[in-house]
Amino acid sequence: MSKTTLLLFASLATLASAAPALAQETSDVSEVVVTGNRGQARTVVSSVAPIDVISGEQLVKMGGAAPLRDALTQLIPSFQAQTVGSSSWDSLARPAGLRGLGGVHVLVLVDGKRRHNSSLTNLNTGNLSNGGNPVDLDLIPTSAIARIEVLRDGAAAQYGSDAIAGVINIILKKNTDGGRLNVNAGERYSYNGVSDGETVQADLWHGFKLGEDGYLTVALDAKTQNDALRGSNTTGQLYFPLANGAADPRELTANRYQLYRGGLPKTKSASLSANAGQSFGEVDVYSAATLSFRDAVVGQGFRRPNSNQNLLQIYPDGFAPNYTLDEVDYQTTAGAKWVAAGWNLDLSTTYGRNRVEHGSSNTLNASLGPASPTSFHTFTSSFEQWTSNLDVSRQFQVLGGRDLTVAAGGEYRWERYRTRVGDIDAYRAGGYVYPAGYGNLAGRAATVGAQGAVVLDPSDEANISRANYAAYLDLSLDVTDKFFVAAAGRYEDYDDAAGDVWSGKLSARYEFSDAVALRATVSNGFRAPSLSQQGYAQTSNQANIVNGAFTFVESKTVRPESAVGQALGAKPLTPETSTNYSIGLALTPLPGLSVTLDGYRIELRDRIALTGLLSGTGVSQILTRNGLPSNLSVRYFANAIDTNTTGIDLVSAYARDLGELGRARFTLGFNWNKTRIAGIAANPTQLAGLGLTLFDRQQRGSVTVSTPRTKLLLGAEWTKDRWRVNLRESRYGAFDSQNNVVTSDQHYGAKWLTDLEVGYTVNDRVTLAIGANNLFDVYPDRNTVPDTNGFAPFGGNSPFGVYGGYYYGRVSVDF
Repeated sequence: MSKTTLLLFASLATLASAAPALAQETSDVSEVVVTGNRGQARTVVSSVAPIDVISGEQLVKMGGAAPLRDALTQLIPSFQAQTVGSSSWDSLARPAGLRGLGGVHVLVLVDGKRRHNSSLTNLNTGNLSNGGNPVDLDLIPTSAIARIEVLRDGAAAQYGSDAIAGVINIILKKNTDGGRLNVNAGERYSYNGVSDGETVQADLWHGFKLGEDGYLTVALDAKTQNDALRGSNTTGQLYFPLANGAADPRELTANRYQLYRGGLPKTKSASLSANAGQSFGEVDVYSAATLSFRDAVVGQGFRRPNSNQNLLQIYPDGFAPNYTLDEVDYQTTAGAKWVAAGWNLDLSTTYGRNRVEHGSSNTLNASLGPASPTSFHTFTSSFEQWTSNLDVSRQFQVLGGRDLTVAAGGEYRWERYRTRVGDIDAYRAGGYVYPAGYGNLAGRAATVGAQGAVVLDPSDEANISRANYAAYLDLSLDVTDKFFVAAAGRYEDYDDAAGDVWSGKLSARYEFSDAVALRATVSNGFRAPSLSQQGYAQTSNQANIVNGAFTFVESKTVRPESAVGQALGAKPLTPETSTNYSIGLALTPLPGLSVTLDGYRIELRDRIALTGLLSGTGVSQILTRNGLPSNLSVRYFANAIDTNTTGIDLVSAYARDLGELGRARFTLGFNWNKTRIAGIAANPTQLAGLGLTLFDRQQRGSVTVSTPRTKLLLGAEWTKDRWRVNLRESRYGAFDSQNNVVTSDQHYGAKWLTDLEVGYTVNDRVTLAIGANNLFDVYPDRNTVPDTNGFAPFGGNSPFGVYGGYYYGRVSVDF
């Protein structure tokens, strides 16, 4: 345990013995929340399900221009954003989720309206949303956020598909005046003598009054980030031997350090938002819009001069290609609220679209020979979604004056996912054969396809869409002053193979006293296969552990209904279904002090996952018999497993007025989470007798052991006069990287991380802050698998990253 942690616990113990004046860091216990309560707002402490409330001010205090998903990781114990090392777009739109499930199992709302998904699919080995295209939280301007409400409970019956693990509802500012400018700048600690990852972010918001009672709040975030590389030395032979068989003299003089260029991507981004509302008589009209741009360059693995992926005429010393991304994302919402015959009505429509141009630079297609281009536009992906809602609610007096809240509504949602091929030269087979001078490669064909790129050919293109109709009914009743019950039911009908489904939820809360309440819920949920899981296909080069060592493998992800998929036993995807149970205690033993303890179990059936790579002689023979290319390593999406996830969330907050010494606030969050595989789909008959496993040991490990089972968050903030000190301590439990060969398994131990920020208020308008995230420059444990390619030597799936500490400064100006 670190010294910081011991000091923090000592401070808590000292202050706990005194009479407190209390507040809450994550949310005031009396703060009204709207998420999870149709028709009637309730407070955090009186909510029938666990809810975290994160204020916009807290996001500013996270420091270092942290992406929104990283900020939530450090504030919510059961929320986890996975770190992905140099895996194309997964390094940017990183997988994240609640309660041990992936981003595809979390519904994201903005002001209660469904946020559209990204067109970027999660494909990196080890993530929990394989093939899904969750909402990208980082494309919403942080400066526009008033608060975030996180419902940690299954809510598919209330909000629809995707809400199996919970709901994240982002509430935008509705200010009529005032504003703030924040400027952050910082960089990473030195790694092997080099500091990198320089980041500058500026965010601005301002409120304006519209008419007598209207509002308009605009916000802008802009950020530039340099890459951070954590490679190691590349060993082994780089160059072809000389004609006489002697080693090339350059072997002795070559710079072998950080030839591998994977790491934190180089990015530039800007996000703009506007949120407005105005009353016209009895009707309140509202609208909101966001617009985001992002460019990125993601370094990839080094291609040696003597490999069949290189051409000496172009790169005599080898090369490390880049994946490139050019992204545009926008969403707009409009609606109106009014009262008719005692009913509150809310009619709205929202449209969102995400479009990404994918490419590769500093690369080549070796099969095209020396005339090969060195940059390519490889493909375009897009996702668009149009959602319209009518929600109505009303309170009735029943049982002698008890409040019965009735909420109902309907939803229509249309969505489309498309991929389009790019440059033909990115995937074209040119047939180039290596000439003399290429050592043992002479007379052999060069590798086909742009290196370091995700490549689509015309057979991989997708253009699929579907519509969904839904209706729900939500009832809640204060049976007595102490007993509250709620029930919800929802019907959804998809016009594709997902079909229709009923979802239900029953919740209850009993207040034993003003200080103690018991709450419980049971529900079932439903998640239709993502359009990307149904339609995405690609060809790529990736580094896998083969025979106990990191090796580049050319693989092809195919659609289940494709000819290759069908030949290898793929079946059409069916919906995932879930059953959720939770029970918890909400304690307020002292004014303002809150402690919540919630246990949960999520049973997820027919879970969609990516198969392991299917290759070998048997697979080649099957493909040949079906008239298909035989030299493929193939994977596809399948309803592969049933899982049971069990966990506990503990959230507590404490604060004390210290008189002349200022004020101290403390928070504690803890999550224990464990996932077991309850069933695995049988191998298809096509693979019988080949010794292959559809969902192999490596893939099973990504679900069960690739993320820590425990996470502990401790926070302490002290303020006095113009000074503020914010200290956070995080402990991430151990995790594993499981391989198909047991001897290649990797174990990574638990780590403590410390974040510290010191702020000073210069005057009524200007505040300065300096700080460090990961103050003591902690890294994950090092890999033990042999590596000659110079990859990052740390656990690539680390929950806190592989880039060490980051220090920064911030200037805030209010106006």
